[in-house]
Amino acid sequence: MKVSKRLKAAGAWILSLSMVFGSTPLGAKASSEQIYSWPTILSKTATDPIIVTKGVTYQRFNFQTSSGPIVIHETWTQLDDPNVEVKAVLSHDKLENEKNETVSEMARRTGAVAGTNGDFFESQGSGMALGMGVENGKLIHSPSPSAVLGIDYTNRIVMGHYTLTAQMTANGQTSAITSVNGHPVTFPNGMVLLTPELGFWEMAANATVVTLEPVSGDAYKVIGIQPAQTVVEAPVKPYLKVLAQGVDAINYVTANVKKDDTIKLGWGTNPSSSHLKYAIGGGPILLKGGSSYKDPNPPLKGVENTRMPLTGVGVTADGKRMMQVVVDGRSKESIGLTYGQMANYFAHRNLSDAMLFDGGGSSDMVIRDVGDTQAKVISKPSDGWERRVANGLFVYSTSPSGQPTHVHVNDGQNVTVFKGRSVTLAAPAIRDQNYNPLPSAPVTYTVEPATLGTITANGVFTAGVNGGAGKIIATTANGAKGEVAVNVITTVDSLTISPASAMIGNDESVTFTVKGNVLGQSFTLDPADLNWTADRAFGTVEGNGRFTAVSGDKTGRTTVTASFGGKSVGATVDIGYVRHTLDQLTDAGKWTRTDRWGDVGTLTTSTTAQIGDKTQFLTMNYRFAAGSGLKQFVFYPKETMSIPHPTDKAAVDPIGIGMWVYGNNSGVRLFANFEKPDGTFVRSTDTAAVTWSGWKFVSFKIPAGTPFPVKLDYLDAYVDSPTAEVKGTLYFSDLQVLFNPTTYKEKEVVVPQPTVVTFPDIANHWGRTVVETLATKGIINGRDKDHFDPDAGLSRAEAVTLIVRSLNLPSDTGTTFSDVPSDAWYASTVSAAVKAGITNGVGDGKFAPHEPVNRNQMAKMIYHALKTQGKAPTGGTPLAFKDADLIASWAKAEIDALSAAGLMVGDGTGYLRPVKTATRVESAYMIHNMLKYAGLLS
Repeated sequence: MKVSKRLKAAGAWILSLSMVFGSTPLGAKASSEQIYSWPTILSKTATDPIIVTKGVTYQRFNFQTSSGPIVIHETWTQLDDPNVEVKAVLSHDKLENEKNETVSEMARRTGAVAGTNGDFFESQGSGMALGMGVENGKLIHSPSPSAVLGIDYTNRIVMGHYTLTAQMTANGQTSAITSVNGHPVTFPNGMVLLTPELGFWEMAANATVVTLEPVSGDAYKVIGIQPAQTVVEAPVKPYLKVLAQGVDAINYVTANVKKDDTIKLGWGTNPSSSHLKYAIGGGPILLKGGSSYKDPNPPLKGVENTRMPLTGVGVTADGKRMMQVVVDGRSKESIGLTYGQMANYFAHRNLSDAMLFDGGGSSDMVIRDVGDTQAKVISKPSDGWERRVANGLFVYSTSPSGQPTHVHVNDGQNVTVFKGRSVTLAAPAIRDQNYNPLPSAPVTYTVEPATLGTITANGVFTAGVNGGAGKIIATTANGAKGEVAVNVITTVDSLTISPASAMIGNDESVTFTVKGNVLGQSFTLDPADLNWTADRAFGTVEGNGRFTAVSGDKTGRTTVTASFGGKSVGATVDIGYVRHTLDQLTDAGKWTRTDRWGDVGTLTTSTTAQIGDKTQFLTMNYRFAAGSGLKQFVFYPKETMSIPHPTDKAAVDPIGIGMWVYGNNSGVRLFANFEKPDGTFVRSTDTAAVTWSGWKFVSFKIPAGTPFPVKLDYLDAYVDSPTAEVKGTLYFSDLQVLFNPTTYKEKEVVVPQPTVVTFPDIANHWGRTVVETLATKGIINGRDKDHFDPDAGLSRAEAVTLIVRSLNLPSDTGTTFSDVPSDAWYASTVSAAVKAGITNGVGDGKFAPHEPVNRNQMAKMIYHALKTQGKAPTGGTPLAFKDADLIASWAKAEIDALSAAGLMVGDGTGYLRPVKTATRVESAYMIHNMLKYAGLLS
């Protein structure tokens, strides 16, 4: 959100601050001063102070630092000014509500002129504030361990920590009360006092509920006792309720409290808060007596060193001035501050005591701007909109309306116009001696010097034919005056265009604005005064500066040029995207709609009808109720959706995401939110208003400079403060990651080459190639890194393990042999081989793992290993070995099949040598042939 135009210019309205705060100026000039613990401040600028009401001013500061920009909003309040009152306000004036209010809603409802959000609150639950609350001198919520800001009856501010002191006395017996308006389920063994300020119902744990009616002072009459209650409504004025839970508390009530009894009830704090008219929780405290203070009980821990949006309050040592601060954060316009940096800023502003309120997305500041009758948001909420919060700290004007005294002309904006052209001034704002708004009244306009132009009674200024500078003066009937500067120009020195470069997809648009620069000053030119040109092969540009890219899949670069008075300026436009599909959006089961904003519709998969060339897509049926504030339909992926995807081949960062949207011309707006690698969030730089019907590709750009990869946090469809119910259907298809086609390139594919595993003792061995192949694939190992021991015999356990590992069979523990200990290194592979039918024991429940394996046994295991893969050889003519009589009868069929397939060929002299112990290299050779035959060796 941009700062209101009314805050940007000086004029008669911007008066000396001595009129508001005495002789001490608060407005800081731009300087090179540094603030301890901050990044290096490169420059600093400030808006002129705005008088919100007598005793209250607002100012915005913009710091450019070595780490990025920082924007700070300050409201200063003169606490001893009789026109000023400071109050803490509850959302809907209750501790707990069906739905909380935004800061601006609370301000408008109560007539505040300025304020900020307040305490931390249960954002995912009841919405109730966490800390202490006092309203009109009455303690309405128990203190937490965190800090409290109090306002006494003289408008002075105190900051500190408090504890609850509360008790009930009945029948001469006293019992402590553990909480005032706390959630009963949090105190299952104690007594909880509920007051009308609670405003909602609470769950309880088999509570005995005592309803009380005030009599006088601390005396109350018992008008009802209800045992075994699990749901308790908040009492209505003037009644109270005490909930007893747990054996001790219930026994106390049962023994001492009866209907129509009079009991005593008292509750307060230590130290006493009886002198406070209002109090609100927050924390941590950052400054005490002008020195840094480490609060032992911050509401949140582990975030103090994180830059974020922050809200805080400070007071001067004399107690006469209060500064409310909101620091924007989590955006390219402002990076935010840490707790320590905020403490040092308070000290830098010469404050004595200071503390924080809730920060992050809850940080909001509102002021009643000049010319407005109600307060509005002036900071930039990091969510992109105001959060609903539990309470706030607000400032009010107590003075009745006075006489017209000040006239604010044209929202304080200087008038710059070309010769002969006309401009209509904004309606003048009339305020009284306390700078409070009055109803509009007629004014008389004059121009000085009169040669600059003429102005009508309703504020239409028409420039003359000569250039020059002067002022426009507005005067009320009673003589109140205001003025604004006017400048009539005839030419420009140069032009600047914004944006200077853009990237859009086919059919997408970008609107350019052009400023004329004259004598060091810049002003926005009317697009109609400019001549616009662009290469029609890439798109067309309208007279309002809107360039629309051509349809289809055309990519490239063009220049949009604007010309005026012999001067020209151009902006480059990259057109089209390289698109990588992220999700086809054909399965609603992959997505979840959050119910945080209530029941706003359904998210389903549509397959019933074809729309355009799409046959299946995500369908959003939405319905937004009428009312103020944002109405949102938010949905997010159930599984992490990284951008780009980890397997993406792009060698450059994406520029955003996009998807096809079947529009209904409803005006519903769409945007995307992303999570950065550090866990913070950033939203798309653009939103899309659905102002079309049919399919259209919509893009959401990720802010420049965002580190990748990011995660898609959520997609959002919303309307702002609809006056009537908004409902309809949108369809989504083909969520894609987008890249700039002019810079896109893919990663070079590098195929890693495996390091060949070898052993010195096979350097000249006939089986070297086979051993190296299997060792490199991790199928066989050496005795150690230098020895394979190729001619050593192989045990049955080793043979089985080699075969199981080569086939990648799952380990097993189901088979047991008396000579195979369960913790033996080969136990699981022996069991796996037996289970797969590759081998079996030798009888008597034994496996003989350490006996050498001969070629008969190895052949049988090889055959049955192939059988597990459906590759057992069949057919063919087996070889006639000279020592065939040595082939065991139980292995003959398998050896015949293997030799017929060429998998066993003997020693090259016609002998198989079946009873010979198989060596390690021979076994490797047989396993190599087995894997190759089965197609398992690449």
